[in-house]
Amino acid sequence: MFDDLAHEQLLAEIKDLRDKADLVPELEMALGQARSEAHDRRRELEALARGSRAVLQQKGFAGAARSIFDYCRELIGAASGYVALLNEDGSENEVLFLESGGLPCTVDPKLPMPIRGLRASCYQDKKAVYENDFMASGWVYFMPVGHVVLKNVLFAPLVLDGKAVGLIGLANKAGDFTDDDARMANRFGALAAIALQNSTNQDQRDRLEREQEATIRQLREAQDQVKTLKGLLPMCSICKKVRDDQGYWNKLEVYLSKHSSAEVSHGLCPDCVRQHYPEVYEELFGDQEPKK
Repeated sequence: MFDDLAHEQLLAEIKDLRDKADLVPELEMALGQARSEAHDRRRELEALARGSRAVLQQKGFAGAARSIFDYCRELIGAASGYVALLNEDGSENEVLFLESGGLPCTVDPKLPMPIRGLRASCYQDKKAVYENDFMASGWVYFMPVGHVVLKNVLFAPLVLDGKAVGLIGLANKAGDFTDDDARMANRFGALAAIALQNSTNQDQRDRLEREQEATIRQLREAQDQVKTLKGLLPMCSICKKVRDDQGYWNKLEVYLSKHSSAEVSHGLCPDCVRQHYPEVYEELFGDQEPKK
């Protein structure tokens, strides 16, 4: 009896060990997947941190946008792409820079890039969109002749105050774009939008500072030009010369030009005309009494 119970207990323990052994591959697979996901999350956080530093460190939007784009492209695994902003009337993209990924492109960079196709969907929906079979899609008919071949594309918007004002374009990923890629691209688009807002604010501050400096400079120049006469003015009662601070006697017009902003012109008063040029006085005034 005792031997039968021991035997059954031993068989049960063996079965339990076998069941646990069968779970080992599943546990190893789950552990490997968890490690892979943790690695991906770490890469995402590191890329976002580098993008955030670019926003803080770069003085201009072009430099910050290029850094953010490079971090995003490297993380997602795209080979090419660009960053563009809407023009003033919202009808076209103005490309800030273009990364061809080493592929040939003969499109004239001066050609307009109208808002249509998949780009229009990105601007309208204000969220990332992608197409993994681009060359077989209807979007391909909007491409100009000579454009880089696009295996797949992804667009993420730059949104400010609830309006999409630009986008990050990515293309030619080795595999397919995924919803995770779209999620990450949206985050990098948000960083680029912050960089754009910071750059705009800085430009406005710089403009106001330049205007303020120009105003101060103009006021100082005007102040330097303004001269006023104060106090007693020593004047000869006969020749009307004026004595300056150094003790020299100057003609009145010379003194005024040096110590004020007045400009002196010369003429003759009626009394001097009558005294020195009586004939002219008669012609000018006759019997009329001139103004004193």
